[in-house]
Amino acid sequence: MIRSRVFFAIGIIFLSVSLLVYLLVDFRDKEDKAYSYFTEQRYEKVLELYRGQSFVDSEVVLSLLSQSVSHLEKKANDRKTGEETLRFLETFPEIQKEIWNTERGDYVHLKDPYLPLLRKHGLAYKQSIVTKLSSFSKPIPKNKAAYFLLLLIVEDPRGMEDSFSSALANILKYPLDTFGEIEGNFLLETLHYLSSSANSSFYDHLFSIQGTNVNLRSGPGKENKEVGKISSPEQTFCFEKDNAEETLAGRSGHWTWCYFPVIGRSAWIFSGFLQKSEPDSKLLETFSSRWKSSESETKIDFEAWTGESIPPTFFGKYISRERVVRSGVPGFPIPSSSDNRYERICKKLTGEINYFDFSFERSNSKKTPTPLMEIYLDYAGSAHLAYRIDTDLESILVNRNRYILEADRGKENFTLKIGSKQGDKLTGSLWKRNANLLSSLSSESLDPQTLQSGKYSWQICLPLALSPNRERALLFEIRTGTH
Repeated sequence: MIRSRVFFAIGIIFLSVSLLVYLLVDFRDKEDKAYSYFTEQRYEKVLELYRGQSFVDSEVVLSLLSQSVSHLEKKANDRKTGEETLRFLETFPEIQKEIWNTERGDYVHLKDPYLPLLRKHGLAYKQSIVTKLSSFSKPIPKNKAAYFLLLLIVEDPRGMEDSFSSALANILKYPLDTFGEIEGNFLLETLHYLSSSANSSFYDHLFSIQGTNVNLRSGPGKENKEVGKISSPEQTFCFEKDNAEETLAGRSGHWTWCYFPVIGRSAWIFSGFLQKSEPDSKLLETFSSRWKSSESETKIDFEAWTGESIPPTFFGKYISRERVVRSGVPGFPIPSSSDNRYERICKKLTGEINYFDFSFERSNSKKTPTPLMEIYLDYAGSAHLAYRIDTDLESILVNRNRYILEADRGKENFTLKIGSKQGDKLTGSLWKRNANLLSSLSSESLDPQTLQSGKYSWQICLPLALSPNRERALLFEIRTGTH
Protein backbone atom coordinates (compact mmCIF):
# COMPACT_ATOMS: atom_id res chain seq x y z
CA MET A 1 0.00 0.00 0.00
CA ILE A 2 2.77 2.39 0.99
CA ARG A 3 4.77 1.42 -2.09
CA SER A 4 1.82 2.14 -4.40
CA ARG A 5 1.37 5.55 -2.79
CA VAL A 6 5.06 6.30 -3.31
CA PHE A 7 4.84 5.35 -6.99
CA PHE A 8 1.68 7.40 -7.33
CA ALA A 9 3.41 10.43 -5.79
CA ILE A 10 6.45 9.97 -8.05
CA GLY A 11 4.13 9.75 -11.05
CA ILE A 12 2.37 12.97 -10.08
CA ILE A 13 5.71 14.74 -9.64
CA PHE A 14 6.96 13.44 -13.00
CA LEU A 15 3.80 14.58 -14.78
CA SER A 16 3.98 17.98 -13.09
CA VAL A 17 7.61 18.47 -14.09
CA SER A 18 6.88 17.32 -17.65
CA LEU A 19 3.96 19.74 -17.90
CA LEU A 20 6.09 22.57 -16.50
CA VAL A 21 8.88 21.86 -19.00
CA TYR A 22 6.34 21.74 -21.83
CA LEU A 23 4.90 25.09 -20.81
CA LEU A 24 8.21 26.86 -20.20
CA VAL A 25 10.48 25.45 -22.90
CA ASP A 26 10.02 26.61 -26.48
CA PHE A 27 10.47 23.55 -28.70
CA ARG A 28 9.87 25.37 -31.97
CA ASP A 29 12.41 25.35 -34.77
CA LYS A 30 14.80 28.32 -34.55
CA GLU A 31 13.60 29.74 -37.87
CA ASP A 32 9.99 29.53 -36.70
CA LYS A 33 10.95 31.37 -33.51
CA ALA A 34 12.67 34.09 -35.54
CA TYR A 35 9.61 34.54 -37.74
CA SER A 36 7.34 34.68 -34.70
CA TYR A 37 9.53 37.22 -32.89
CA PHE A 38 9.70 39.36 -36.02
CA THR A 39 5.93 39.46 -36.50
CA GLU A 40 5.62 40.39 -32.81
CA GLN A 41 8.12 43.25 -33.43
CA ARG A 42 10.55 41.75 -30.90
CA TYR A 43 13.55 42.54 -33.07
CA GLU A 44 16.09 42.17 -30.27
CA LYS A 45 14.91 38.59 -29.79
CA VAL A 46 15.44 37.85 -33.49
CA LEU A 47 19.07 38.95 -33.23
CA GLU A 48 19.63 37.11 -29.95
CA LEU A 49 18.55 33.84 -31.54
CA TYR A 50 21.55 34.01 -33.87
CA ARG A 51 24.02 35.73 -31.55
CA GLY A 52 27.57 34.58 -32.26
CA GLN A 53 26.49 32.37 -35.18
CA SER A 54 29.06 32.98 -37.90
CA PHE A 55 27.09 31.30 -40.67
CA VAL A 56 23.39 31.62 -41.48
CA ASP A 57 22.26 29.81 -44.60
CA SER A 58 18.56 30.60 -44.88
CA GLU A 59 17.65 33.59 -47.06
CA VAL A 60 14.48 34.00 -45.01
CA VAL A 61 16.43 34.21 -41.75
CA LEU A 62 19.04 36.55 -43.22
CA SER A 63 16.24 38.83 -44.38
CA LEU A 64 14.58 38.74 -40.96
CA LEU A 65 17.91 39.63 -39.34
CA SER A 66 18.56 42.44 -41.83
CA GLN A 67 15.08 43.87 -41.41
CA SER A 68 15.43 43.63 -37.62
CA VAL A 69 18.60 45.74 -37.83
CA SER A 70 16.67 48.34 -39.84
CA HIS A 71 13.84 48.45 -37.31
CA LEU A 72 16.34 48.76 -34.45
CA GLU A 73 18.03 51.65 -36.27
CA LYS A 74 14.69 53.42 -36.31
CA LYS A 75 14.27 52.75 -32.59
CA ALA A 76 17.82 53.95 -31.89
CA ASN A 77 16.94 57.33 -33.41
CA ASP A 78 13.66 57.69 -31.55
CA ARG A 79 13.67 59.79 -28.37
CA LYS A 80 11.48 57.34 -26.49
CA THR A 81 13.31 54.13 -27.37
CA GLY A 82 16.80 55.37 -28.28
CA GLU A 83 18.65 54.86 -25.00
CA GLU A 84 17.25 51.39 -24.36
CA THR A 85 18.00 50.28 -27.92
CA LEU A 86 21.56 51.60 -27.80
CA ARG A 87 22.17 49.76 -24.52
CA PHE A 88 21.06 46.55 -26.17
CA LEU A 89 23.29 47.17 -29.19
CA GLU A 90 26.30 47.61 -26.89
CA THR A 91 26.00 43.88 -26.19
CA PHE A 92 26.03 43.11 -29.92
CA PRO A 93 29.54 43.69 -31.35
CA GLU A 94 28.46 42.13 -34.67
CA ILE A 95 26.43 45.27 -35.39
CA GLN A 96 28.65 48.33 -35.58
CA LYS A 97 27.36 51.88 -35.21
CA GLU A 98 28.14 54.97 -37.26
CA ILE A 99 27.23 58.51 -36.27
CA TRP A 100 26.11 60.66 -39.18
CA ASN A 101 26.07 64.43 -38.72
CA THR A 102 22.90 66.04 -40.10
CA GLU A 103 21.18 69.42 -39.93
CA ARG A 104 18.86 67.96 -37.30
CA GLY A 105 21.62 66.54 -35.11
CA ASP A 106 23.38 63.21 -34.97
CA TYR A 107 21.86 60.19 -36.66
CA VAL A 108 22.77 56.68 -35.47
CA HIS A 109 23.28 54.31 -38.39
CA LEU A 110 23.66 50.57 -37.85
CA LYS A 111 25.93 48.72 -40.26
CA ASP A 112 23.92 45.76 -41.49
CA PRO A 113 26.13 42.63 -41.62
CA TYR A 114 23.34 40.50 -43.08
CA LEU A 115 22.29 42.45 -46.19
CA PRO A 116 25.50 41.70 -48.17
CA LEU A 117 24.92 37.98 -47.59
CA LEU A 118 21.56 37.99 -49.37
CA ARG A 119 21.29 37.11 -53.05
CA LYS A 120 20.96 40.35 -54.99
CA HIS A 121 17.70 40.82 -56.89
CA GLY A 122 16.10 38.00 -54.90
CA LEU A 123 12.83 38.55 -53.04
CA ALA A 124 14.46 38.38 -49.59
CA TYR A 125 17.05 40.98 -50.63
CA LYS A 126 14.39 43.32 -52.03
CA GLN A 127 12.29 43.00 -48.88
CA SER A 128 15.33 43.95 -46.79
CA ILE A 129 16.10 46.99 -48.97
CA VAL A 130 12.47 48.13 -48.84
CA THR A 131 12.37 47.82 -45.05
CA LYS A 132 15.64 49.70 -44.70
CA LEU A 133 14.45 52.67 -46.76
CA SER A 134 11.06 52.66 -45.05
CA SER A 135 12.69 52.80 -41.61
CA PHE A 136 14.32 56.22 -42.06
CA SER A 137 12.27 58.58 -39.92
CA LYS A 138 14.36 61.74 -40.22
CA PRO A 139 16.80 63.21 -42.76
CA ILE A 140 20.11 61.45 -43.34
CA PRO A 141 23.16 62.87 -45.17
CA LYS A 142 22.53 63.56 -48.86
CA ASN A 143 25.16 61.13 -50.10
CA LYS A 144 23.75 58.35 -47.91
CA ALA A 145 20.19 59.03 -49.10
CA ALA A 146 21.33 58.87 -52.73
CA TYR A 147 23.22 55.62 -52.05
CA PHE A 148 20.18 53.87 -50.58
CA LEU A 149 17.92 55.24 -53.32
CA LEU A 150 20.21 53.69 -55.94
CA LEU A 151 20.09 50.34 -54.13
CA LEU A 152 16.32 50.42 -54.52
CA ILE A 153 15.88 51.57 -58.11
CA VAL A 154 18.12 48.85 -59.55
CA GLU A 155 15.60 46.30 -58.24
CA ASP A 156 12.44 45.16 -60.01
CA PRO A 157 9.37 46.55 -58.17
CA ARG A 158 6.85 44.30 -59.88
CA GLY A 159 4.95 42.10 -57.49
CA MET A 160 5.68 44.35 -54.51
CA GLU A 161 4.47 47.74 -55.77
CA ASP A 162 2.81 48.72 -52.49
CA SER A 163 5.81 48.37 -50.17
CA PHE A 164 8.30 49.36 -52.88
CA SER A 165 6.52 52.64 -53.65
CA SER A 166 6.19 53.46 -49.94
CA ALA A 167 9.93 52.96 -49.46
CA LEU A 168 10.69 55.07 -52.54
CA ALA A 169 8.39 57.87 -51.38
CA ASN A 170 10.03 57.83 -47.95
CA ILE A 171 13.59 58.23 -49.25
CA LEU A 172 12.53 60.86 -51.82
CA LYS A 173 11.30 63.06 -48.97
CA TYR A 174 14.88 63.75 -47.96
CA PRO A 175 17.53 65.85 -49.74
CA LEU A 176 19.64 63.83 -52.17
CA ASP A 177 23.05 64.14 -53.75
CA THR A 178 22.93 64.34 -57.52
CA PHE A 179 23.50 61.10 -59.40
CA GLY A 180 24.28 60.10 -62.97
CA GLU A 181 22.10 60.24 -66.05
CA ILE A 182 21.66 56.46 -66.21
CA GLU A 183 20.54 56.28 -62.59
CA GLY A 184 18.24 59.26 -63.15
CA ASN A 185 16.63 57.46 -66.07
CA PHE A 186 16.18 54.34 -63.94
CA LEU A 187 14.38 56.42 -61.32
CA LEU A 188 12.19 58.14 -63.91
CA GLU A 189 11.22 54.84 -65.54
CA THR A 190 10.39 53.34 -62.15
CA LEU A 191 8.26 56.33 -61.16
CA HIS A 192 6.31 56.20 -64.42
CA TYR A 193 5.71 52.48 -63.90
CA LEU A 194 4.57 52.98 -60.29
CA SER A 195 2.25 55.82 -61.33
CA SER A 196 0.54 53.32 -63.65
CA SER A 197 0.24 50.56 -61.03
CA ALA A 198 -2.96 50.45 -58.96
CA ASN A 199 -1.12 48.94 -55.97
CA SER A 200 1.37 51.81 -55.76
CA SER A 201 1.20 54.92 -53.60
CA PHE A 202 2.18 56.87 -56.75
CA TYR A 203 -0.80 55.53 -58.71
CA ASP A 204 -2.70 58.27 -60.54
CA HIS A 205 -0.40 60.84 -58.89
CA LEU A 206 1.59 61.99 -61.91
CA PHE A 207 0.97 65.67 -62.65
CA SER A 208 2.06 68.43 -65.02
CA ILE A 209 2.75 71.94 -63.75
CA GLN A 210 0.22 74.57 -64.78
CA GLY A 211 1.83 77.97 -64.43
CA THR A 212 5.12 79.84 -64.49
CA ASN A 213 7.51 80.16 -61.54
CA VAL A 214 5.19 78.29 -59.20
CA ASN A 215 6.56 78.37 -55.65
CA LEU A 216 7.83 75.22 -53.99
CA ARG A 217 7.91 75.23 -50.19
CA SER A 218 9.47 73.29 -47.32
CA GLY A 219 6.08 72.51 -45.79
CA PRO A 220 2.33 72.75 -46.46
CA GLY A 221 1.37 76.43 -46.45
CA LYS A 222 2.54 79.84 -47.65
CA GLU A 223 4.15 80.49 -44.28
CA ASN A 224 6.80 77.84 -44.98
CA LYS A 225 10.16 78.64 -46.56
CA GLU A 226 10.36 78.86 -50.34
CA VAL A 227 12.82 76.25 -51.65
CA GLY A 228 12.49 76.72 -55.41
CA LYS A 229 10.26 77.43 -58.38
CA ILE A 230 8.85 75.25 -61.13
CA SER A 231 7.12 76.01 -64.43
CA SER A 232 5.01 74.35 -67.09
CA PRO A 233 5.39 71.80 -68.71
CA GLU A 234 7.52 70.03 -66.07
CA GLN A 235 6.11 66.95 -64.36
CA THR A 236 6.00 65.82 -60.76
CA PHE A 237 5.16 62.65 -58.83
CA CYS A 238 3.17 63.23 -55.65
CA PHE A 239 2.97 60.96 -52.62
CA GLU A 240 1.47 62.87 -49.68
CA LYS A 241 -1.03 65.67 -49.18
CA ASP A 242 -2.30 68.01 -46.50
CA ASN A 243 -6.07 67.64 -46.24
CA ALA A 244 -6.76 71.30 -45.45
CA GLU A 245 -8.53 72.94 -48.41
CA GLU A 246 -7.77 76.55 -49.30
CA THR A 247 -7.79 79.02 -52.18
CA LEU A 248 -4.58 80.47 -53.59
CA ALA A 249 -4.35 82.92 -56.52
CA GLY A 250 -7.97 82.17 -57.31
CA ARG A 251 -7.38 78.41 -57.41
CA SER A 252 -8.87 75.93 -54.93
CA GLY A 253 -6.89 72.98 -53.68
CA HIS A 254 -4.58 71.65 -51.00
CA TRP A 255 -0.85 71.39 -50.41
CA THR A 256 0.82 68.22 -51.63
CA TRP A 257 4.31 66.76 -51.25
CA CYS A 258 5.88 65.78 -54.57
CA TYR A 259 9.15 64.76 -56.17
CA PHE A 260 10.33 66.96 -59.05
CA PRO A 261 12.73 65.09 -61.39
CA VAL A 262 13.91 68.25 -63.14
CA ILE A 263 15.43 69.61 -59.92
CA GLY A 264 16.08 66.25 -58.24
CA ARG A 265 14.30 66.98 -54.98
CA SER A 266 10.94 66.90 -53.22
CA ALA A 267 8.95 69.89 -52.02
CA TRP A 268 5.42 71.02 -51.24
CA ILE A 269 3.32 72.57 -54.00
CA PHE A 270 -0.24 73.87 -54.10
CA SER A 271 -2.43 71.41 -56.03
CA GLY A 272 -4.26 74.21 -57.84
CA PHE A 273 -1.21 74.43 -60.10
CA LEU A 274 -1.24 70.72 -60.99
CA GLN A 275 -2.99 68.83 -63.77
CA LYS A 276 -3.10 65.05 -64.03
CA SER A 277 -0.86 63.43 -66.63
CA GLU A 278 -0.59 59.96 -68.10
CA PRO A 279 2.56 57.83 -67.72
CA ASP A 280 4.92 58.04 -70.69
CA SER A 281 4.47 54.97 -72.90
CA LYS A 282 8.09 55.05 -74.12
CA LEU A 283 9.42 55.09 -70.57
CA LEU A 284 7.10 52.22 -69.67
CA GLU A 285 8.42 50.27 -72.64
CA THR A 286 12.01 50.96 -71.59
CA PHE A 287 11.16 49.87 -68.05
CA SER A 288 9.69 46.61 -69.34
CA SER A 289 12.76 45.96 -71.50
CA ARG A 290 15.04 46.51 -68.53
CA TRP A 291 13.40 43.62 -66.69
CA LYS A 292 12.77 41.42 -69.71
CA SER A 293 14.99 38.61 -68.44
CA SER A 294 13.04 38.33 -65.19
CA GLU A 295 9.77 38.16 -67.13
CA SER A 296 10.87 34.82 -68.54
CA GLU A 297 11.44 33.41 -65.06
CA THR A 298 9.16 30.60 -63.96
CA LYS A 299 8.40 30.32 -60.27
CA ILE A 300 7.13 27.10 -58.72
CA ASP A 301 5.91 27.26 -55.14
CA PHE A 302 3.28 25.57 -53.01
CA GLU A 303 1.24 28.53 -51.79
CA ALA A 304 -1.92 27.25 -53.50
CA TRP A 305 -1.34 23.59 -52.63
CA THR A 306 -3.39 22.17 -49.75
CA GLY A 307 -2.05 18.61 -49.63
CA GLU A 308 -5.19 16.76 -50.63
CA SER A 309 -4.66 17.05 -54.39
CA ILE A 310 -1.73 17.40 -56.77
CA PRO A 311 -0.01 20.83 -56.76
CA PRO A 312 -1.38 23.17 -59.46
CA THR A 313 0.24 22.84 -62.93
CA PHE A 314 1.78 19.43 -62.09
CA PHE A 315 0.73 16.14 -63.67
CA GLY A 316 1.33 12.49 -62.81
CA LYS A 317 0.25 9.95 -60.20
CA TYR A 318 -0.13 11.90 -56.98
CA ILE A 319 0.18 10.45 -53.49
CA SER A 320 -1.45 12.75 -50.93
CA ARG A 321 0.56 14.23 -48.07
CA GLU A 322 0.22 16.91 -45.43
CA ARG A 323 1.30 20.48 -46.09
CA VAL A 324 4.25 21.65 -43.96
CA VAL A 325 4.82 25.33 -43.18
CA ARG A 326 8.12 26.85 -42.07
CA SER A 327 8.18 30.52 -41.03
CA GLY A 328 5.01 31.14 -42.99
CA VAL A 329 6.35 29.46 -46.16
CA PRO A 330 4.60 26.24 -47.26
CA GLY A 331 6.86 23.33 -48.17
CA PHE A 332 6.26 20.13 -50.13
CA PRO A 333 7.42 17.09 -48.09
CA ILE A 334 9.41 14.48 -50.02
CA PRO A 335 9.96 11.32 -47.92
CA SER A 336 12.54 8.64 -48.58
CA SER A 337 11.35 5.23 -49.68
CA SER A 338 11.60 2.01 -47.69
CA ASP A 339 11.89 -0.05 -50.88
CA ASN A 340 13.26 2.48 -53.41
CA ARG A 341 9.99 2.59 -55.37
CA TYR A 342 8.71 6.00 -56.46
CA GLU A 343 5.97 7.61 -58.47
CA ARG A 344 6.61 11.07 -59.93
CA ILE A 345 4.66 14.23 -60.47
CA CYS A 346 6.07 16.59 -63.08
CA LYS A 347 5.73 20.08 -64.47
CA LYS A 348 6.56 21.00 -68.06
CA LEU A 349 8.57 24.19 -68.54
CA THR A 350 8.65 26.52 -71.51
CA GLY A 351 11.25 28.89 -72.91
CA GLU A 352 15.02 28.96 -72.61
CA ILE A 353 16.48 27.85 -69.29
CA ASN A 354 20.03 28.03 -67.98
CA TYR A 355 19.49 27.99 -64.23
CA PHE A 356 17.39 26.33 -61.54
CA ASP A 357 17.16 28.16 -58.21
CA PHE A 358 15.71 25.98 -55.47
CA SER A 359 15.13 26.32 -51.75
CA PHE A 360 14.72 23.31 -49.50
CA GLU A 361 15.19 21.85 -46.05
CA ARG A 362 17.67 18.99 -46.10
CA SER A 363 16.66 15.43 -45.34
CA ASN A 364 17.12 13.97 -41.87
CA SER A 365 18.47 10.77 -43.42
CA LYS A 366 21.83 9.68 -41.99
CA LYS A 367 22.48 6.93 -44.53
CA THR A 368 20.61 6.80 -47.83
CA PRO A 369 20.09 10.20 -49.52
CA THR A 370 16.54 11.36 -50.10
CA PRO A 371 15.73 12.27 -53.74
CA LEU A 372 14.70 15.93 -53.85
CA MET A 373 13.94 16.55 -57.52
CA GLU A 374 14.80 15.45 -61.04
CA ILE A 375 15.39 17.57 -64.14
CA TYR A 376 14.50 16.12 -67.53
CA LEU A 377 14.86 17.12 -71.16
CA ASP A 378 11.82 16.50 -73.35
CA TYR A 379 12.50 15.40 -76.93
CA ALA A 380 11.53 12.62 -79.33
CA GLY A 381 8.20 12.27 -77.54
CA SER A 382 9.59 11.34 -74.13
CA ALA A 383 11.42 12.73 -71.09
CA HIS A 384 15.13 12.00 -70.56
CA LEU A 385 16.80 12.40 -67.17
CA ALA A 386 19.54 15.06 -67.12
CA TYR A 387 20.12 15.83 -63.43
CA ARG A 388 19.01 14.31 -60.15
CA ILE A 389 19.38 16.23 -56.90
CA ASP A 390 19.43 14.37 -53.58
CA THR A 391 20.00 15.39 -49.99
CA ASP A 392 20.83 13.78 -46.67
CA LEU A 393 21.57 15.07 -43.19
CA GLU A 394 25.02 16.35 -44.12
CA SER A 395 25.07 17.04 -47.84
CA ILE A 396 23.48 17.82 -51.18
CA LEU A 397 24.22 15.64 -54.20
CA VAL A 398 23.91 16.47 -57.90
CA ASN A 399 24.24 13.36 -60.06
CA ARG A 400 26.13 11.68 -57.21
CA ASN A 401 28.55 14.62 -56.81
CA ARG A 402 28.45 15.51 -53.12
CA TYR A 403 28.82 18.86 -51.36
CA ILE A 404 29.02 18.83 -47.55
CA LEU A 405 26.63 21.34 -45.99
CA GLU A 406 27.19 23.50 -42.94
CA ALA A 407 26.08 22.09 -39.61
CA ASP A 408 23.08 24.38 -39.12
CA ARG A 409 19.87 23.13 -40.63
CA GLY A 410 16.96 25.14 -41.97
CA LYS A 411 15.85 26.54 -45.28
CA GLU A 412 18.73 26.51 -47.78
CA ASN A 413 19.07 28.07 -51.21
CA PHE A 414 21.13 26.79 -54.13
CA THR A 415 21.36 27.33 -57.88
CA LEU A 416 22.12 24.73 -60.52
CA LYS A 417 23.53 26.63 -63.50
CA ILE A 418 23.47 24.93 -66.89
CA GLY A 419 26.55 25.79 -68.93
CA SER A 420 28.02 24.31 -72.09
CA LYS A 421 27.08 21.27 -74.19
CA GLN A 422 29.80 18.69 -74.67
CA GLY A 423 29.00 15.70 -76.84
CA ASP A 424 26.05 13.87 -75.33
CA LYS A 425 26.12 15.75 -72.02
CA LEU A 426 25.31 19.13 -70.54
CA THR A 427 27.78 20.67 -68.11
CA GLY A 428 26.48 22.42 -65.02
CA SER A 429 27.66 23.88 -61.73
CA LEU A 430 26.18 24.23 -58.25
CA TRP A 431 26.19 27.69 -56.66
CA LYS A 432 25.23 29.24 -53.38
CA ARG A 433 24.75 32.96 -53.79
CA ASN A 434 28.02 34.04 -55.43
CA ALA A 435 30.08 30.97 -54.50
CA ASN A 436 30.71 28.13 -56.95
CA LEU A 437 30.47 24.93 -54.89
CA LEU A 438 30.63 22.16 -57.50
CA SER A 439 31.95 22.59 -61.03
CA SER A 440 31.89 20.44 -64.18
CA LEU A 441 28.68 18.63 -63.25
CA SER A 442 27.95 16.39 -66.22
CA SER A 443 24.38 15.48 -67.01
CA GLU A 444 23.25 11.96 -67.79
CA SER A 445 23.81 10.91 -71.40
CA LEU A 446 21.45 12.61 -73.85
CA ASP A 447 21.06 12.68 -77.61
CA PRO A 448 23.98 14.80 -78.93
CA GLN A 449 22.16 15.95 -82.08
CA THR A 450 19.19 17.15 -80.03
CA LEU A 451 21.50 19.00 -77.65
CA GLN A 452 23.24 20.82 -80.49
CA SER A 453 19.99 21.69 -82.25
CA GLY A 454 18.40 23.01 -79.06
CA LYS A 455 15.11 21.37 -80.03
CA TYR A 456 14.06 20.26 -76.59
CA SER A 457 12.15 21.53 -73.59
CA TRP A 458 12.56 21.04 -69.86
CA GLN A 459 10.60 19.23 -67.19
CA ILE A 460 10.90 19.12 -63.39
CA CYS A 461 9.74 16.04 -61.50
CA LEU A 462 9.25 15.41 -57.79
CA PRO A 463 9.64 11.80 -56.57
CA LEU A 464 6.84 10.40 -54.39
CA ALA A 465 7.71 7.30 -52.36
CA LEU A 466 5.25 4.40 -52.58
CA SER A 467 6.41 3.16 -49.17
CA PRO A 468 7.57 6.31 -47.36
CA ASN A 469 9.64 6.14 -44.21
CA ARG A 470 10.25 8.82 -41.57
CA GLU A 471 13.16 10.42 -43.40
CA ARG A 472 12.17 13.35 -45.57
CA ALA A 473 13.22 16.59 -47.21
CA LEU A 474 11.10 19.71 -47.76
CA LEU A 475 11.00 21.60 -51.06
CA PHE A 476 9.83 25.22 -50.82
CA GLU A 477 10.37 26.85 -54.19
CA ILE A 478 11.97 26.48 -57.62
CA ARG A 479 12.76 29.34 -60.00
CA THR A 480 13.96 28.82 -63.55
CA GLY A 481 14.81 31.08 -66.45
CA THR A 482 17.81 32.67 -68.13
CA HIS A 483 20.45 34.95 -66.67
